[in-house]
Amino acid sequence: MEKKKRVTPLVLIVILGLLLAGLFFHYKKTLSQPIAESSDRVKIVIEEGQSVKDILNSLVEENFLKKYHSYYIKLYLKLNKLEGNLQAGVYELPKELTIIELIEALQSGRTQDVWVLIPEGLRKDEVADLVKKEFEKEDLHSFSKEEFLILTENEEYIKTLNLPVDVSNLEGFLFPDRYAFPRDATSSIVIGRMVDNFKTKVGEDYTYEDIILASIVEREGYNQNDRPIIAGIILKRYDEGWLLQTDATLLYPVKDWKHTITAQDKEDDNAYNTYKKLGLPPTPICNPGLQSIEAIWKPQKGSYYFYIHDKEKNPHFATTLEEHNANVAKYLR
Repeated sequence: MEKKKRVTPLVLIVILGLLLAGLFFHYKKTLSQPIAESSDRVKIVIEEGQSVKDILNSLVEENFLKKYHSYYIKLYLKLNKLEGNLQAGVYELPKELTIIELIEALQSGRTQDVWVLIPEGLRKDEVADLVKKEFEKEDLHSFSKEEFLILTENEEYIKTLNLPVDVSNLEGFLFPDRYAFPRDATSSIVIGRMVDNFKTKVGEDYTYEDIILASIVEREGYNQNDRPIIAGIILKRYDEGWLLQTDATLLYPVKDWKHTITAQDKEDDNAYNTYKKLGLPPTPICNPGLQSIEAIWKPQKGSYYFYIHDKEKNPHFATTLEEHNANVAKYLR
């Protein structure tokens, strides 16, 4: 008669460790993911003295949260000693908040903030349009797009923001993120919040050239896989005195990312035409995210000098012009 194989304590410990590691990974991932892919807003009422358990149960009953969200929120609050920090009030919040953003909102005690999501890679005029749109939805008029754009080029105002680099234009420093602005926020308050966020997330160990290069990588790349390679190519061309020849820089003066680039665009005599002008454009061409900035700090170096993306946005790299032209013929024609 065959003896049954016994599971040793060591195997049990390994299995338990793997399960706990998987659960912890899911917990950390869930904290930073949107609760739902929707910008619809939900009214949340927290009564004075209401317990965390009752608050979370009501959010689950209203289908704002999943049951496992409530478990993770209670764990997060306990680990960070925040159980008593949820404030009574009436909140109107977008469903696309992350759990951490939700907790931060419910700790503020403020009601009816104006929530604005600023994606990576927008020009400052596009950022201003988004903020203006969200304020106008609430019939609020404290924010002015015109004043916002004037302030982004006002050198005296820019000095008050205490950036560690000397700049005369805030393009590149309006950090892409989700913001909850007070309902009476002025253009100056909005800019200040975005620049402060930039300083917090990016730190001070960078140059103006880094931000210009990162802004190009932001518009030229599509994800965390291709951006370090593209950063390596752009830096290689820049360091070796090549023309950068990046299409995104041509689009900045046009103020239209969907503009079809023509031969005339490549011949146009402007400071952002990297097909004609050696070196970098005079300012960033958009406001890059941290991923693109880090790609400049940690580029993937190699022998490539050229790249394209096919119609499915897959990258194709080349070392020689002949290889590059072959990629263009194969994937873009």
